[in-house]
Amino acid sequence: MIPVLEICLSEYLLYNNKLNEILNGVLIMKIRKRLLGIILLLFFILSCASSQKEIRQPQQNLDSRLDDLVNQIVLSLSQNQKSKIAIIEFSDIQGNVTNLGRYLAEELITRLYRTGKFEVVERQLLNKIIKEHKLSLSGMIDQTSAVELGKILGVNAIASGSITDLGGTVKVNARLISTESGKIFSVASIKIPKDETIRNLLGQITKSPTPNKPQVQTNQIIEKEGLKFELVEAQMSGRTVICKIKITNSTEDDKNAEVTYGWHYQTKIYDESGNEYIISAVKFANQLRKITGISQYDGATKKIVAGNSVNMELHFENVSSSATKISLLQILCGYRGFKIEFRNIPIIK
Repeated sequence: MIPVLEICLSEYLLYNNKLNEILNGVLIMKIRKRLLGIILLLFFILSCASSQKEIRQPQQNLDSRLDDLVNQIVLSLSQNQKSKIAIIEFSDIQGNVTNLGRYLAEELITRLYRTGKFEVVERQLLNKIIKEHKLSLSGMIDQTSAVELGKILGVNAIASGSITDLGGTVKVNARLISTESGKIFSVASIKIPKDETIRNLLGQITKSPTPNKPQVQTNQIIEKEGLKFELVEAQMSGRTVICKIKITNSTEDDKNAEVTYGWHYQTKIYDESGNEYIISAVKFANQLRKITGISQYDGATKKIVAGNSVNMELHFENVSSSATKISLLQILCGYRGFKIEFRNIPIIK
């Protein structure tokens, strides 16, 4: 009986071991399948994330970036009801105009025209007008030039801008300027990858900035009553414009130089926008005389010895900070004396 039990027990252990091996194998297979499933799931998730990332980042070539810039400009022009526009060549931050700056202007002209929504000034006509009217226009167009150009061309907006080399990319900043106020009403910007084409265009400078220091016209000399009035310059300090004039007594007798304020005719200036400013002070040599305008006649007098000269300053306060030139300076010399006028005087800031 015992041998039979031993045989049965031995068989039981044998089958039990085999059963355990089978169960362990099944478990391992399940674990392997689960791990494989997890790996495949992770791979799928990463693939989707990579695909979404590629979708969110459109192709960064020159054409696609220009499309983006044009779309921004079109939206701003439409929102501000601007229908006629001039495009100024873009410059770098030093004021140089490269072939890239010219290319950007040409592309904007073409692409804005193709929208059928705007009237765009042809670049050759724009350059001709700039030359004829001696305007200094580049990517950094000033307020006065914008207003003047708007009047000449009949445009209600100007697009200008700058190009900045950032190493691996080029940043293009565009500004939209209203020709009514000369102020920026919108901006747009893009970044362009700096490939070989962009590098070549950037390296080709077609126009360098010219000195922005205005020069007084050489014919700004007026002679009257034996006195020679020579306009030296007009400077702005804060919001006070100071007109400097050298007065020479060319006679053989001592003469008085006078600057007078009168209720019916004042010594005053007009800026390019037509704003009028009455004289506030007169300085002969080292003597400063304030003009209050309280009395009907006010002013200052200086004796000039025969053959000698004296420096005179005329002060005008609260002048617009945007003024760039004096269209007219009129000076009343004496109560019943004479008047002299200087025109188109650049303001040095």
